[in-house]
Amino acid sequence: MTTGVISIVGVLIEVTSSLGGKARFDQFVAGKVIASISMGLAVNIVPIYLSETATGAARGFAVSIYQNIQILGVILAAGVVYASSQGNTPAAYLIPMGLQFVAPVIMVLLCPFLPESPRWLVWKNRHDDAIVAANRIFSTSSNGFDATKYVGDIQIAIESERNREEASRWVDLTRGPDLRRLLIAVGIQSLQQAQGSAYMNSYIVSFLTSTGVTNVFPVIMGLYTLYYVAILTGHFLPDTVGRRPILMSTAAFCGICLLIVSSLVVATKTPSDVQGKVSIALIFLWEISFGVQSPLIWITTAEAAPSRNREKVQAIATFFGFGVSLLITSVSPYIQDKGFGNLGGKIGFIWAAFSFITVVWVFFIVPEMKGFSIEQLDFLYDNDVPTSKFGGYHFDSETGIALDSDTASAPDSDAGAKNTVVTTTKVRELGSG
Repeated sequence: MTTGVISIVGVLIEVTSSLGGKARFDQFVAGKVIASISMGLAVNIVPIYLSETATGAARGFAVSIYQNIQILGVILAAGVVYASSQGNTPAAYLIPMGLQFVAPVIMVLLCPFLPESPRWLVWKNRHDDAIVAANRIFSTSSNGFDATKYVGDIQIAIESERNREEASRWVDLTRGPDLRRLLIAVGIQSLQQAQGSAYMNSYIVSFLTSTGVTNVFPVIMGLYTLYYVAILTGHFLPDTVGRRPILMSTAAFCGICLLIVSSLVVATKTPSDVQGKVSIALIFLWEISFGVQSPLIWITTAEAAPSRNREKVQAIATFFGFGVSLLITSVSPYIQDKGFGNLGGKIGFIWAAFSFITVVWVFFIVPEMKGFSIEQLDFLYDNDVPTSKFGGYHFDSETGIALDSDTASAPDSDAGAKNTVVTTTKVRELGSG
């Protein structure tokens, strides 16, 4: 709700900057800064809330909603700006600015009806409220959900965190499992931008023009729409196929597309109609692949953040992601434009290289986190389970966790030598001892 109020204040300052017959640019910038603060808060809060109020099996679907709504807003905003830009009246800029009120007003009105995260409530020792919230979120007339057991398991995990020598401090992010998780979150956010996301968002017109495309606006709107459709796959693919296969395959495909586009620029001294059409087709394919990958960025960031330092890791990862985006946006003109780097369409080689780096980085660094609850992920990371071994662990309940490695049973012979079963019974024995 606070985020919504800040956004409303910022937009109000923007809209009123043109009242009185004189435009006040400094006031507009101030309003934009305030509105951007609310966006920064939302980026840190919303994925965490969605991940904490979803089951392990449906967390990918839930967190993808954030990216879904974001891109839908981008498409609507682009359409409104283009339509209103044809006019010569104040409405040409007041309408786009005024429509920014819609989302935060809806947030403020609906927030009182949203249940609080049961995990956050348990962390604040509000166990009765956590049971009520868990029932609101998960209980149906047919699933027999046991909110008391669910909250009890979370409480055991949180008590384990509180009993650890490492408290929830900033310095803890520089060592142990928290450092590993921080590097995963920061890496996934930064590499998304380095693959070309930041560049395409800011300089897609220049890139299309340099590859021989002339009428760019229909192409851009088509790209946005296709990107949105691709993002919808985030509601089922991550929880079905897994995180790692999607991240690696889409990054590889994105790299191949940009490699071909830039190679065409090198091979053809004068842009031709055929080159333009081929480039458009490849960029559309890049957009589809990147759209499939995009929800995984927020899903992986939310899953990598440890319970005890969740907000800190999310904030740092987002900071680095936006920082890389700002860096790319700032230096790209000097790399691409004539009189400077003069790469033109060959700049795609850079983003393609980072796409291939992403494939290697995910393979060695990012474990498969599909299907695990937040408490189970804490257990796996705290016990230094190698990246390639995460899939071999199985838990006997949604929130079933273990307090140390002694609670993991021997490999289940029926399930295969690589499967390790962790039982909630052992957890309860340790928790009561």
